[in-house]
Parts: sequence; structure tokens; C-alpha cells
Amino acid sequence: MTTNQITYDYDPRSIPSEYLEALGLIATAAAQTEDILQQFIGGLLGIDMIQSIALTTHLSFPLKDNIIRTLAEIDAPDIDELDKIDSLLDRAKNAIDKRNIALHNSLAINPLTNDVFSHRQTARGKLAVSLQKISAQEIKEDAVEIYQVGMEIYQFMISRGLQPKNRNKPLSPSVKRGPKARKERGNP
Repeated sequence: MTTNQITYDYDPRSIPSEYLEALGLIATAAAQTEDILQQFIGGLLGIDMIQSIALTTHLSFPLKDNIIRTLAEIDAPDIDELDKIDSLLDRAKNAIDKRNIALHNSLAINPLTNDVFSHRQTARGKLAVSLQKISAQEIKEDAVEIYQVGMEIYQFMISRGLQPKNRNKPLSPSVKRGPKARKERGNP
């Protein structure tokens, strides 16, 4: 992209190592927080960890958020409890939005100044494109917030006994499935 006659460097191999480290940190922190949300769903449903993983692994953050809020409303003892959950989930949403900004937008380097910019694009109702200067420290601070809110949600879950149950029965062995496997077994 050329802006004001500057050709920005979008080659990911040019990104300074401290940015790559910060991006790795934010991705890892977000994965951990999303895992905690999966566990929260399992705890609210009263199912075991394996069932929770099977149910929630491919859910997006917005779906996890909506499911937790809905399940919590069904069984919450009072509005104060719901307010606490909503507050934690609002913080998690804001933190995950920062992860999305860091990981879903290209980074570009100004070759004249070596400043790093986030090339932000959105098309939700209208198109908006911008280059915003960003520091590795900002990304690391966002990663810390993602981690912190995840830990606060986990502490909340523990304090309320809302962790998924331990699995007492062994997993069934994996089997071949699908039309070809059914045919081989003599089933339509």
C-alpha cells in the first residue's frame, strides 16, 4: 500500500522479533481464556470436561459468550450474580476484540522510520481502512489483560463450583465412521 508516496513493507519476515513475540503472547493468552470459557459452559451445564470439549471446541467467542450469559440467567441465584458474570464477559469481549485487532490485521513497516503500523480494515455496515501506529508493548499489555480476565473468570467459576465434572468412565475407543465404514460393517 502506498500512502503519501511511502511504500510500506508488508512482508511478515520484516516484522521485528519483539512484535512476533507479542503476537505469540496475545494468541496464547486468548487461547487460554477461550479454554476457560469452554470450561465455564461445561460447568454451567453440569457435564464433564470431555463432553465440554466436544461441545465447545469449535464455537466462536461470540457463541461462547452468548451461551454462558443464557445458561447463567437460567440458574443464577440473583441479579448481582448475573451482573458479575456480565461484567467479566464484557471485559473478556473487549480483550478478545484487542486480540482480533492484533491478529486479524496486517502489520506494515514504514521503511523511512521503521515504525510499525496495524493495517486495520472493517466492513461492518461501511468500509473503513486505516494505518495505526502500534507498539509491541501495547500488544503485550493487551495479552496481559486477556490473561487476567481469563483468570478472574476461572476464579469466579471455582468460587461458585462451576467447573466441569471429572470424567469417571473411560472414553469409548475411536471407530471408523461414515458411509464407507457403515457399508463395510453391513449397515446402510
